[in-house]
Amino acid sequence: MVRALAASLFAAVAAAVQAAEPAPLESLAAPLLKAQTYCESGKFGYSIGPNDPLPQHHYRVCAHRDGRYKYVESPGQPSQIVTWSDGRTLHRYVDYSRNYQQRNVAARGADEFYDKPQEKTPALHSRLLRQATRGGAGLDLLGSLRAYQVNAELSDARQTVYERRSDDQRGGERIRVATADGALVRHESLGGGIVRGYVEIAARQVDQPLADAELAYEVPLLARYSLQNNAPVFISGLFVLAALAGLAFWVRRFARAEHPYDVVSDRRRLWRLFAWAFGGVAVLLGVLTAVTWGGSGHPPAIAYVMVLGVLAAIGFGLVACFLLLSYVAQALSRTRSTR
Repeated sequence: MVRALAASLFAAVAAAVQAAEPAPLESLAAPLLKAQTYCESGKFGYSIGPNDPLPQHHYRVCAHRDGRYKYVESPGQPSQIVTWSDGRTLHRYVDYSRNYQQRNVAARGADEFYDKPQEKTPALHSRLLRQATRGGAGLDLLGSLRAYQVNAELSDARQTVYERRSDDQRGGERIRVATADGALVRHESLGGGIVRGYVEIAARQVDQPLADAELAYEVPLLARYSLQNNAPVFISGLFVLAALAGLAFWVRRFARAEHPYDVVSDRRRLWRLFAWAFGGVAVLLGVLTAVTWGGSGHPPAIAYVMVLGVLAAIGFGLVACFLLLSYVAQALSRTRSTR
């Protein structure tokens, strides 16, 4: 009887101890890896010097298992940066500079825009989980989390603190887990015994339907096809506008002229001015090339001369396009006069 009572008491105590023991960190993260969609928003910051305060930058990320995702840094602020992918192409738009770039997710250098751009597991787009993964382990999240151990001194009824120390014990990482629901809410990077960086999740959504707007971004038309973002389309547009403006101008001039010869005479004068200007600019660029050839600097001065040459070529091309449309306008005016 006594033995049975003692065995029952021992089993009860063992069960209580086991129930009170925190779950392994990887078991808390494992269910997230099965999600079809994942979103989180929060803040992060990293200090450079030991006495520098931790900055605060906000972010939001959403991802779908089909390969689409969108990461927004400083959402709603002038410094907002949006990075997104449709599973094939990676896009990046910097709001304050109106800089837009795109490249294939498999292309070399794509990870300069976004770390692990081909990742299709939605939860692995979590900024906290990426920070918790050891660099040498790629995105082997569960393998990385096994190295974290509970720090009982820092844990309390509100949260459990898991810690992974470096070999010299001065650096390492911590992950704070909410006791109420077992959610990973904060990651801290340690250096010199103090917190040097953090990622903190404010809200998380798992397996919620995602609208297209949450996984993509509409770049303003003038930014997408600006000179800095898409020079071929921008310059082609300039030539189209020059052609349309030239056609409208010369058609009006021929229509209102008392005699077509007056317009032809004006056109000849413009061509002569064009030739003189072209020759003058060519000579100037030649002199600048001779002066700067072989010079040093980063970039060398000759690079600026080359840029001036390209701009001059575009400018003279636009003027030539404008003047050439006068011949089309002249032919149209003859057709009208013969009817």
